[in-house]
Amino acid sequence: MSLLSNDSSVSSAGAILSITLAQKITFGFLIALILPSVASSCFVFYRVTQNKEIFKKLSNQLIFCLFLIYFIQAILDLPLTIKFLHRGEVAIPNYTFCTYWFTLMSTLNMCTMYLNAYLSIERYLLVFHNKFLLKYKNILHYIPMFLILIISVVFVFSFSVLYPCQTQFNYNAIVCGSVCSILIRDFGLFVWILTFVAPLFVIIFSNGFILTRVILHKRRMLQKNIWQKNKGMVLQLLSVTGMLYISWLPVSITTVIYTAHSTPLIREIHDNWLTLGLIYIPVLSSPLTTSFAIPELRNDIRVWLNRRRPHVNIMQTHPTIPAGT
Repeated sequence: MSLLSNDSSVSSAGAILSITLAQKITFGFLIALILPSVASSCFVFYRVTQNKEIFKKLSNQLIFCLFLIYFIQAILDLPLTIKFLHRGEVAIPNYTFCTYWFTLMSTLNMCTMYLNAYLSIERYLLVFHNKFLLKYKNILHYIPMFLILIISVVFVFSFSVLYPCQTQFNYNAIVCGSVCSILIRDFGLFVWILTFVAPLFVIIFSNGFILTRVILHKRRMLQKNIWQKNKGMVLQLLSVTGMLYISWLPVSITTVIYTAHSTPLIREIHDNWLTLGLIYIPVLSSPLTTSFAIPELRNDIRVWLNRRRPHVNIMQTHPTIPAGT
C-alpha cells in the first residue's frame, strides 16, 4: 500500500480539491464494477475447471496465478475499501483489524507487482528462448513464482508487525493510515521503492525491450512462420501489465514526490484521489485481461457471443412472372 499519512485527512474546508467528491466518484466506480468483476471471475474459474488443459500450459500458469491474487483482493480487500468510502471510517476501528487490513493490502499489492514483473521476464524467455525455459522450468518458472508469494508475505509482515515501533492508527483514513515504520522517511521511501517502484521499472523496461526486439526480428519470424504466435504472446503480456501503467505508475510517482517533498496539493492528490481508486483498476479488470491473455478462454467467449448473435434467415425469393394479357 502507499505511504499514507497517519494524520487525519485534510478537512474539506481547507482542501484544495474536493475530498468528498473524490470519495463519491471512487465509491461509485468501485461499487459499479465489483459485482460484474466477481461474476466474470466465476466464469473464468468455471471454464478452467471444465478445460484443465488451460492450466497445464506453462504460458498460462503465471497469468492464472495473478488472476487468483486479484480475485482474493476483490473479495477480501476491496469490500473493506468500499465500506470505508461509504462510512468515512474503517469497518472495525481497532488495532488488530487495522494491522490485518494494512498487511493484507500491502502483501497483495506487492505480490501482484512482482508477479507482473516476472511475467514480463518470463514472456521474453517464452518468445526468444522457449526451449531453454522448458528445459529448466522448475528453476525458471515454478520456484520464482512460489518465492514471490512467500517473500511478499514475509517482507510485509516484517515491517508492518515486527518492526520495533508503536503504530497509532487513524480510523478515519484509508487502511487506517499507515504503520509506524513507513512514517520513518528514509525507511518508508526504501520500502516503497523496493515494493512498488522497482518492479514497475522492471515491467516497463521488459515490455519495451520485448516489443522492440519483436519488431526488429519481424522479418525473420515471418520467414519461420512464428510471427503470429510471438505477436500474440506479446499482446497478451501487454494486456495484463498495461493496467499497471494506468494504476500504479501515477500512484508511484506521486508517492515518491509526496515522501521526498510534500506539499498540500500533492498530499491531497495522493491521499484522496489517486490511491483510493486507481490501484483497483487491475483488480477489477483481471477477468477481462485474463480472458484475453489465455487463448482458450478467449475462444470460449467468442463461441459464446456467436451463439447469442441473432441469425438472420434469408428467404430465397423467386421472381413472379406476370400472366400474359
